[in-house]
Amino acid sequence: MKHFITIAVLTLALILFDACSGSPRPQGDGTGLSGELVIWLDNDTWGREAISAFRKIHPGLRVRYQRVGSIDSRPKVALEGPSGMGPDVFIMAHDNMATAITDGICEPFSNELHERYSGLILETALKTCVSEEILYGVPVSTENIAFFYNKTLLGNTPVPKTFEEIVAFAEQWNNPRSNRYAIRWPVEDPYYNYFFLTGGGMKLFGHDMNDYKSPGWDSDSAAEGLRFYRSLRRIYDVPSGDTYQEASVGRFIRGDTPFTITGPWALNDMKRARLNFGVTKLPTINGKQPRCFSGAIVASVSSFSKNKEAAFAFIEFLTSNDGITLMYRTTGKLAALKDISGIEGLRDDPHLMGIQEQSPFADPMPTIPEMAHAWEIQKNLFVSVWNNTQTVEAAQRAAMSAYDTVLLMSGKRR
Repeated sequence: MKHFITIAVLTLALILFDACSGSPRPQGDGTGLSGELVIWLDNDTWGREAISAFRKIHPGLRVRYQRVGSIDSRPKVALEGPSGMGPDVFIMAHDNMATAITDGICEPFSNELHERYSGLILETALKTCVSEEILYGVPVSTENIAFFYNKTLLGNTPVPKTFEEIVAFAEQWNNPRSNRYAIRWPVEDPYYNYFFLTGGGMKLFGHDMNDYKSPGWDSDSAAEGLRFYRSLRRIYDVPSGDTYQEASVGRFIRGDTPFTITGPWALNDMKRARLNFGVTKLPTINGKQPRCFSGAIVASVSSFSKNKEAAFAFIEFLTSNDGITLMYRTTGKLAALKDISGIEGLRDDPHLMGIQEQSPFADPMPTIPEMAHAWEIQKNLFVSVWNNTQTVEAAQRAAMSAYDTVLLMSGKRR
């Protein structure tokens, strides 16, 4: 009897230790996990290696992989799932989550898993996968813009931490006659420039970014951000149409300008150019840390899966330290974890670590239907202000008028 009690206590201790330990990981040695899984990922190397590693833990499973991109997966699951032809596990862009949940194609996670992931995944990213306090997916990777600097051109000058320091640097560096500017970025792009609005305190579509009645473009905080944005025209005196990617980020990649604002999608080009560069969070604006947009790739279990236990185990593997390390090694993606210090390779990647410095100050792009119209309205707002074709106040009124028209066409009002 004493022997039995001792074993029971040890077993309970192990269970409690596992529940409280850091990263989720698949349970057991494969016993009880059998049958077949169909996995949809968007990278062949990642897919094959993830499945190979998972099957070493669960050898009783048969796992098939199909390459399906994160953009195409949601409608494809909705179409093929009911007939049994769809996946057990699939990934999609976070802004597809609301529709996927409404369509009923995502299996809910248990409360225990929801609580565990809340401690591990970036809060703003995880919130995009929650509806009525139920979790329907887990972000595995994320991306956002950050501040890039050329170490060679900077020399012994400290990396600017504020936009005021960038302005002071530019006043010494710039030579407009030679088209030489200290900082370049796509000034007309609403994705890149959203952080100027948040630097003034605005948040698109309200606090939770889901209130279509509150786009925020007419607020005092938006006006503050827009005025600061326009003030930078004196250190980057180029019309908006001349600041597209090649003329801005492209010039940084060629080593012509010390600073730019872009994201991880530009890293490979910079490395191929053998650029000596660094990355850090966005500089402050009037003492405030601006927030940018972010995007996340989410892993979900199909509600049509016939092997849900194994499907959840696979997602737990993907989001374990081993699984995230494998994703980084095969895709170079930045994990959506709060703490990436346990990810081999990623923790030593200075460029992604620099981008991750901004990640806690990044808001996932809103998922409400009105966001589809917000891009063009917000672009016009920035272009009008940058090119000085309208005052800040007039540009704000024009943005709100355009938005009200869009709402009326869809049968809504603010």
